[in-house]
Amino acid sequence: MAMPLPHASSAPTAVLSDVTNTTAGQHFHLQCGQHGAISKKPVMFCSETGAVVEAIVRAERPATAFVSLLDDPSSDEGCEDPQQAAEYVADIFAVLRKQEGYHMAEHNYMDAQPHVNAKMRGILIDWLVDVHKKYKLKPETLYLTVSLIDRFLERVRTARRFLQLVGVSALLIAAKFEELNPPQVHDFVYVTDNSYSREEVMRMEVSILTAVDFRVCSPTAVPFLERLQRLNGCDEVHVSLTWYLLELTVVDYKMVRYPPSHLAAAVILLSNKLLRQKPSWSSEAASATGLPEPSLRPCVLELIELLQGAKKSSLQAVRKKYSQPMYHEIAKADFTCEHHHPAAAAHGEDARPSAEAPAAAAA
Repeated sequence: MAMPLPHASSAPTAVLSDVTNTTAGQHFHLQCGQHGAISKKPVMFCSETGAVVEAIVRAERPATAFVSLLDDPSSDEGCEDPQQAAEYVADIFAVLRKQEGYHMAEHNYMDAQPHVNAKMRGILIDWLVDVHKKYKLKPETLYLTVSLIDRFLERVRTARRFLQLVGVSALLIAAKFEELNPPQVHDFVYVTDNSYSREEVMRMEVSILTAVDFRVCSPTAVPFLERLQRLNGCDEVHVSLTWYLLELTVVDYKMVRYPPSHLAAAVILLSNKLLRQKPSWSSEAASATGLPEPSLRPCVLELIELLQGAKKSSLQAVRKKYSQPMYHEIAKADFTCEHHHPAAAAHGEDARPSAEAPAAAAA
């Protein structure tokens, strides 16, 4: 059944422009195109139990969490804190790993899109990273937004002129789901430079929810990465590196084929190798994820490719974000040099060139 989409009164002239609306920036001109619907694939619904366990695992945890809290319920450390959910953590992540496959878009879904391609998707998500940062939203909101965009584009053929509308509407849905005080509709109209009306955003919101059968609850890489960060004993700089590596994947279409738990595991493995932490993939991590190190190497190689190409990429939102002091300027670190800590590399300290390239990290 064809799914009607809102029609703007006129084609937007400045799309994906600067989120502050203070400069003209680089404009992404969209062409009008024929819009229709493609057939839906069967989707297994997220049960109420799944929604509950996801809410539990994403509950706010104190910064002083211990590894033992996550995997040893008998530990005395923090067991009095119900937010740790120590007794249920194994079951929670088993459910999340089982459900993540039901909510993934097909890796080649873009082949069915006549008017939208992977490059346009990358530009859209790069812009959404800026919008997400502007409104200081939670990491979960960004990854859920990307999931909703991919699931919608998999099911509905979308005209290029509506691509930005899909993006802000998906962000609106994700913010309502994740945030205590989400931005309002008029905020999203503003960041599009009034390219779309309030009514169009709301109608697209309904279109997206209909396309995904109102199944907004879907596991993202965030809870998997947070758990592995604690198991791995990451310090603050190491945590920033893992978030940077993971966020580089959202703008790259080819990374859609990896499940969220797989991406999180590959990020931890690569970060350990880059920081020369031994072991780079511990038996505890392998047991917690069910993923041996060899199975992660193809994903690690693609992460290395993204990391090496980040500086020269035309999509700079993620790199600029992680070049800020609050993230220890981790995006400025030069991993081709023998630095024992990326913070030193970011500030040009103790730079000793090495013949070892980052690609060797996957070896």
